[in-house]
Amino acid sequence: PASAPIQPSVTPAISPAWLTKPPTPEVTAAQPEPTLEPTLETRPEAGGDEIPTAAASAQPQATATEEAAFQLPELFGRLWTVSTAPGVPEEVLSSARSLASERPEDFLWVEPSSLPTDITMSLDGQEPLMEWTYVVAAPFATLEDEISLEALQALWNGTSSVDQQLIVSDGTLALLEHLWGRPGSGVEVVGDGELSESLWAQRPSLTVLPFHNLKPDLKVIRLDGTSPLDDDFSPENYPLTVQFSLDGEQEALAAFIGAWQGGRKNFDPGKLTRVAMTGVTALVRATATQMEIDGILAPARDVGPVLRAADVAHISNEVSFSADCPEPNPVGGTTFCSQDEYFALLEEIGTDVIELTGNHLNDWGADYVLRTIDMYEAAGMDYFGGGRDSTDARKAALIDHNGNQIALVGCNYFGPSYAWASENTAGSRACDPGFFEQISVLDDEGFVVIATQQYTEYYQYPPTPDQQADFRAIAGAGAAAVSGSQGHHAQGFEFHEGTIIHYGLGNLFFDQMDMLGTRQTFVDIYNIYDGRLLTVDLWTGLIENYFLPREMTADERQEALEAVFQASGW
Repeated sequence: PASAPIQPSVTPAISPAWLTKPPTPEVTAAQPEPTLEPTLETRPEAGGDEIPTAAASAQPQATATEEAAFQLPELFGRLWTVSTAPGVPEEVLSSARSLASERPEDFLWVEPSSLPTDITMSLDGQEPLMEWTYVVAAPFATLEDEISLEALQALWNGTSSVDQQLIVSDGTLALLEHLWGRPGSGVEVVGDGELSESLWAQRPSLTVLPFHNLKPDLKVIRLDGTSPLDDDFSPENYPLTVQFSLDGEQEALAAFIGAWQGGRKNFDPGKLTRVAMTGVTALVRATATQMEIDGILAPARDVGPVLRAADVAHISNEVSFSADCPEPNPVGGTTFCSQDEYFALLEEIGTDVIELTGNHLNDWGADYVLRTIDMYEAAGMDYFGGGRDSTDARKAALIDHNGNQIALVGCNYFGPSYAWASENTAGSRACDPGFFEQISVLDDEGFVVIATQQYTEYYQYPPTPDQQADFRAIAGAGAAAVSGSQGHHAQGFEFHEGTIIHYGLGNLFFDQMDMLGTRQTFVDIYNIYDGRLLTVDLWTGLIENYFLPREMTADERQEALEAVFQASGW
């Protein structure tokens, strides 16, 4: 202003809700038309009642109601009020409130009431704002893998004959009520922080929750045969894809959408990384013999598509390759080498990273370890848990994929001593205090750490107390997942302070056919999303004819899951 403003005789106290729908001014018929030259001195704060004052000339001054009706729009332009209809989750509303707080000159959040607002957030509005994918989930120790939408809604309505508890968080309740109507009396509602604990305490149980709120101790249940973790997942055809939208004037909606910082989706495949972890591989003895008979690539028939579909396929190959490795003996001993042509199987299944913690790595001599590492590097495969010398063996395999920073580290606890790398010889990495320090540093640097250990071999489902103590120590160092690479026999799981531990995944390519537990094999698929381990899928196979891990039947899978879950104390 060219000069200091003259304060009007009346300073109106106006409710913020009036800013977009001013009252009809009361003008005295005999009162002359005012001539004002307003000047802005203050701006309204979000949620406050402060209004601007205006300077006036010596002509007759406007009344307070005229000031509200005509002066404020000329002074500022529009202050858009924002509210919500029922069903929009608190997490979305929190982003809207934050926007209003950060842009008080543009937006004002008002709690839902009967008063009209410029912008209303809802589930069925005219202008899309966000798309969220919800999932059906259950405790990790759940045998079922699928449910139909009809069966899920029957649980919601209280008309299901299945003995299964449906538990939802209070943050999801209003949304499901909007979609499906009021729930039946059997639906339990808990706080967001109590959901996982309540599900585990009342198994068999199910929930519906936003995809990004999954945790490793919850598994995704396929809905009508579909999961957001599928390679070909289409949100448009998924029953639990929800659109959050806006109603209001186009100018207001455009301003709000342009300023929105709350994200557009809670599921973006560009933020997802699938890491497939496997058990023991040793292309020797009867496995190699059968490969010679049926074809070197034959073992990849069922598991190959699973590993190739992963973004990172891990193989723990315990045996080095040798150009002069003799013809395989199906009943040979335990000093192993693999023929060079068998390397094609590792390429066929899409191997990305090789674990070198195996206790048979140096059976044929350290020079063959060096040669084998050369073969891995030439094929573009990374490695960890062993190396050309003890320094190289300590290196992690670092992966940067879809914005996820992942580190794979491993060590050989069991030995024998000649399997370990030294300053001058190749081999596996011995477990030492530096292993735990490395995990802690990588965790602090923001890596999702997957740690493996070549441990003492136990031919049983339950882990031993010593095994539990040693694996928990790795978890406590900061690993997101701990995997037992030694397990010829499938073993149980544990969640320790948020870390998933699988004590033994079983054989992948090996010839132990004498026990059911050595024929059962797991591929653990870690789904890492937006920088954290979100959930874990389990592929289960059964080794046939000494060399072929085929996918289990439904009954075989249930038997295997029951065995490992019972051994886990679940």
